[in-house]
Amino acid sequence: MNKKIKIINITILLLSMFMFFNGKAVLASSYNLNTNSISYFDFKNGEFTRPNPTGFLNWVNSQVITKHNPHHNGYDEVYTSGEPQIVEGNFMYGDLRVKLKNEWVSIYEYSLDCKSPVWTNIGRAKTDSNGHIKYNIPDNMKLSVGTHLIKLYVEGDGTEADMYLQILDGAKKYVVFDMDGTLTTSDFEDVKQYAGEFFNSSYKAEMYPDANNVVKYYASKGYGILYLTARPYWLSEESQSWLCVENFPMGLVHTSSGGDLVLGEAAATFKANYLNSLKSKGIEFDYGFGNAGTDVEAYSSVGIPKNNIFTIGKNRGINGSVPIVSYTDYLKQLTGN
Repeated sequence: MNKKIKIINITILLLSMFMFFNGKAVLASSYNLNTNSISYFDFKNGEFTRPNPTGFLNWVNSQVITKHNPHHNGYDEVYTSGEPQIVEGNFMYGDLRVKLKNEWVSIYEYSLDCKSPVWTNIGRAKTDSNGHIKYNIPDNMKLSVGTHLIKLYVEGDGTEADMYLQILDGAKKYVVFDMDGTLTTSDFEDVKQYAGEFFNSSYKAEMYPDANNVVKYYASKGYGILYLTARPYWLSEESQSWLCVENFPMGLVHTSSGGDLVLGEAAATFKANYLNSLKSKGIEFDYGFGNAGTDVEAYSSVGIPKNNIFTIGKNRGINGSVPIVSYTDYLKQLTGN
């Protein structure tokens, strides 16, 4: 995407600016899952020994692009134990997300399921003309079953992105949460936050009260958490950062792969395709949370029954889903408090 198109897309984004349970919903507390401690986003920076920056290969990168704030994105992925394991990321700077081209990125791994984990360098890759890397982990370094933290370290200036790889060897239960208008109070909270960055203000996307505590509840029951959003790929880092700041449990974050916000039926198709790809790998989705008919459509496509699909906001209860008036009340229903 060239700079003119990028500016046009950003402008469009900126301008775009139980009823609670009637006895039908099956609550998570009725599942016989072990109660686990809750894991939060922790990128293990205190245990990471940072190599000294090497400087950039390209003068423009060194003197122009990297004078701006970094906005790097790593892309969370799920693989079965027999699949190729691929690490992908994009590296950009500044409000216009200018791409870092033809520079080296070191790739480190930290197992979250190992008793004595250490950071391990598993390779390096050079960004292409789109600021993108795609690194196929060699067979002799393939990651074990479990969850792995991946750090993408830009060798030139020591900036980084963090992401997760989940390696499966069987079924795993998940709950899926849409973000915009579901965890945030409107569909355009993230756009407003990005606009604030663009115009040097400090707006932060507003969270529905107790949205994070509802997610914590499901995480405490042993469910994996998926944050699924139709935001463009270049907002992956911002999405992850917002979840960290608002104290949400650790989970996989998945955005669209395109540069534009995906809307309407295209959003339903995007979400359904991704959810079904995960289902084919062994992930079972028991519950889904959204705010639109497209969410209900996508969640239904992977077999989540309507009484386990919850919607909030002005469209709550749409298409036979269970309406949520407030997460605070819903949490009381879950916990019995």
